[in-house]
Amino acid sequence: MALVATNGIRLEVHEHGTGPAVLLLHGFPGTSYSWRHQIGPLADAGYRAVAVDLRGYGASDRPEAAYHDSSVIEADLIGVLDALGIERAHVVGQDFGSMYAWNLAQQHPDRVRSVLGTVPHGGEPGPVAPSVGFAAVAARHFLHLHYFQEQGLAERDLGGPHLAEFLRRLIWALSAGGDLLSVFGHPSAGTSYLDALPPTPPLPWSWLAQDELDTITSSFAAGGPGRELAGGLQAYRAADADWALARQRAGTPIGQPSLLVMGEHDPVRSFAPPDLEQQRTWLTGLQDVVLVPQAGHFVQQEQPAAFNDVLLRWLSR
Repeated sequence: MALVATNGIRLEVHEHGTGPAVLLLHGFPGTSYSWRHQIGPLADAGYRAVAVDLRGYGASDRPEAAYHDSSVIEADLIGVLDALGIERAHVVGQDFGSMYAWNLAQQHPDRVRSVLGTVPHGGEPGPVAPSVGFAAVAARHFLHLHYFQEQGLAERDLGGPHLAEFLRRLIWALSAGGDLLSVFGHPSAGTSYLDALPPTPPLPWSWLAQDELDTITSSFAAGGPGRELAGGLQAYRAADADWALARQRAGTPIGQPSLLVMGEHDPVRSFAPPDLEQQRTWLTGLQDVVLVPQAGHFVQQEQPAAFNDVLLRWLSR
């Protein structure tokens, strides 16, 4: 691991192996540790695995900011590739990392060989800013997207002594065994995200041990009081800025070979179902949509063998 200077900050980067580079981009809640089951197999298969703690996460810098739009992340990542002497990389993203992967491929096609995401491409932006839609939904029931917009609220409710419980509940809710959609059954007024998330079964789960959850929790706690969730909250609070950016960039398709790999039980499928032909409107190089059985939102962690098989077969093309 190493701290790499890029775009005015330092990002922690974990590298293993030699050969064609595979840039691994995590989401929320996650860090480079989210790819612990992929780094070794990629290296063994003859690839250079590069997993990054994005700004605001893990051991990377956490600049004070209300938000950062995805163009900032793109500049961070191009700086990492430059610093490591990587001309072109295969890019693999999970959750927010998928959005960054799609955007990097669109805006820097000369640096991206292929792109794999676990969340569908968002398509052309609509005429209304996301925060307006979030508020309308939150008038009916709890919506985490709206809840995260208020500065200081989630920091108070979910950080400090609440951090470990929040992460455990959120990770379970997003998994194949959880029920994230149940949070929408709560009213918005007076409800924190921790209140809305259901309790979890005791650890270990079939795919996550206590020591692994402890490692994840420690990586967030490293930010210090009020900064534990900085990376994720800044990303959520960039919704309107990312929408405006997407409107400027509309009409530029992503032509590199691409693949969408989702957990069969990923709750994202409930409100963003992947339609192959529709996705090909924006991902003109899209080869397929693969659903991994018995996996939820953390497909590469919940079913690592199945995910790695898909990933390595994809890269070998």
